Amino acid sequence: MKTITSHLNYMFANIFNMCLNKVLMNMTLNIKPLVIMLCMIQFGCGSSTSTDTSSSDQILKVSEDEASISSDGMGAKFDSSTELQTGFSVFVVKDIYIINGNDEKISGSEVALNTKFSIVYEGVKNYTLKDGKAFPSLALQVSDNNGNMVMSETDLFASYVDGVSEADASVLRATITVGSPMKPGNYICSIQVTDKNNSEAGITSTWSFEVK
Repeated sequence: MKTITSHLNYMFANIFNMCLNKVLMNMTLNIKPLVIMLCMIQFGCGSSTSTDTSSSDQILKVSEDEASISSDGMGAKFDSSTELQTGFSVFVVKDIYIINGNDEKISGSEVALNTKFSIVYEGVKNYTLKDGKAFPSLALQVSDNNGNMVMSETDLFASYVDGVSEADASVLRATITVGSPMKPGNYICSIQVTDKNNSEAGITSTWSFEVK
């Protein structure tokens, strides 16, 4: 089982893959304290299993199950049990996890052929409302180890032309059926959540999984 330090090492690299360009473009963000906080937690965990560090609007949280960072309207989460990676901007997301076809949370990265799994987003906030309604968009793609697309959906909310309530939009679920043309092997699932009324708002998740 990976230690919390190795989880943080992994998260540390991926946070910068997802967010570095935006951070560097945002000249109002004080980068140095953010990097120092990450390095202190990354290399100084010891036996601690929970850390909550903040400086101004920069917040880093670490537990056995998750590591997250948020700063200046953007952030990232890393689920250590599944290695699900998520970056977000404008949106606030309370919890992100993966469940199986029986609505049970899963761990690890293996799924059985001819089953289903869902990536769930809870507590999604900061929509730009129109007539009191939210207008989320949810796209998903699954590709194999060679980059071949085996599943693609441009917008699972395309039929909701009149929008949905804030309460309904606060919980989103992307469900993937693990069936043909999938076969045993390695795949990457990518999810994009956007706000149709605000092009700056977005959530992007990536999960590498193996079909058994």
